[in-house]
Amino acid sequence: MHLTDTPTIIVAFDGIVADSLPLRAQALAEAIRSECGLDEQTLAAHELLPLMVGCSFSEAVGNAMVRCLSLQRSPCRTDITLHDIIAMRAQRRWASIAEYGVSLHDGVAVQLHREMSRGRRLVLRSDSQRREVEPVLRLANLEDSMLLVRCSDDLPRRVGVASLQASYEAIDARLDRLHIPRTQRCAVEASVETAGLALGYVATGRTSL
Repeated sequence: MHLTDTPTIIVAFDGIVADSLPLRAQALAEAIRSECGLDEQTLAAHELLPLMVGCSFSEAVGNAMVRCLSLQRSPCRTDITLHDIIAMRAQRRWASIAEYGVSLHDGVAVQLHREMSRGRRLVLRSDSQRREVEPVLRLANLEDSMLLVRCSDDLPRRVGVASLQASYEAIDARLDRLHIPRTQRCAVEASVETAGLALGYVATGRTSL
């Protein structure tokens, strides 16, 4: 099934619509370095970039503690309370960065408007919070064009349930109520892994529009 055959497109804000993932990684790196006493040479933002896709800051902190070599012997690694502090600091830092504006990927606004002109319905899924997403949508003249916008802070945290899964469960339930079957949905995510995870709720998953 091609994208043009799919009436409803679920598109990721972070990494597909907006070039926000490097900035989110930067915010997390600054928070970890500040709380764990590291410098930029020890922990660079680009190391964290793959950990940001489809994740909340809380999830990305946990991933970083497991996967980043510079944190393997750090006391921060096992301090769960500190993990929450790092996530909150990163969220505040990202919010302050987003206030200055987040760039859209080249041509994405034009392409989304083109899909809408063809009768496609757009659903936006975001790992960022609504206050960071809505200004970007307004500037791109996309705010009133979305069938549904699902942001990370729209749903309460659920123990043992990944934020990506929770987002898709909520989107799935809403689209079911609108009588839009999974066979008429496509997900466009920022990585092969997140596109694959979406397949439980859509007919196809891909990494580009």
